[in-house]
Parts: sequence; structure tokens; C-alpha cells
Amino acid sequence: MEVLFYYNTSDDRCINKNITGETSFVGELRDEVDMVNPVIRFDRQEVLRFNYAYIPEFQRYYSVSDRNCFRDGLWDISLAIDVLMSFRGDIWQLYAVVDKQTDDDKGDEYIDDNSLVTDNIMFTTVYDFPSGFNEGPEFILITAG
Repeated sequence: MEVLFYYNTSDDRCINKNITGETSFVGELRDEVDMVNPVIRFDRQEVLRFNYAYIPEFQRYYSVSDRNCFRDGLWDISLAIDVLMSFRGDIWQLYAVVDKQTDDDKGDEYIDDNSLVTDNIMFTTVYDFPSGFNEGPEFILITAG
């Protein structure tokens, strides 16, 4: 099975990854294979240099999650699917209603997503009016709540 290996310098949360250095290796699948977390055996030590892969037969991108030496010269490379990169075309075409936004500099503070917390201070002040409201200065009573 052909596997294309890359160097990935992007954050895992990015949809479009910055991948470079495409190199093709032929590996052997172990017994049953899981498309989400495949383990592929290679007879070349050069595969250890890479941290990202694409399997054309599965049409999926993967992060290298583990490397194990099976025996002298044979390496088992464990991969974990990158759903963001694998399905990025479909993701970009989605129409979405955004319920929450990020807290970093790219967020818009004027979009109300009900996650902005303001000071909520409860206080009560009681004034005693022994003569009632008829005598003395004028008062304005404001209540909120």
C-alpha cells in the first residue's frame, strides 16, 4: 500500500494544514486495518522522520501517532485520522450558524453569543422613613431586576 508522508507545521485545529516534503513509501497492512487508526509496517527507517501522512487508497490524511520497532529494520507506524484535513472540502462548503465565538483577538465583541459575563453585584439599601414620604426631601425609587 502506498503512503505519502509529509512534514506538518500547522496546529491540529487548522483545517488547511501546511504540509511539505512529500515522500512516497510502500508499506504493508497488519491483519485487519482500521481506517480511523491504521497501523502500517514499513521496511525503511526514513519513515520515522515524518509526522503526517496521506493514504490515497483511503483518501484520508493522518497524523503519525506512534512509531514502534517490530524487529531489526521493520517499523510499525500508527496513524490517527485528521478529519479536518480529510474532509476540508465538505467543511468549507457548509453553511453554519455560529453559536459561540473564540475569546482571542479574532472574536467580535459586538456579537452577542450569551457568553460575555459582566459584573453582577447584588446590593440592597434600606432607608427608614418614620414619617412616610410626605415630609422631607424628594426621593426617586429605581428598581431593576
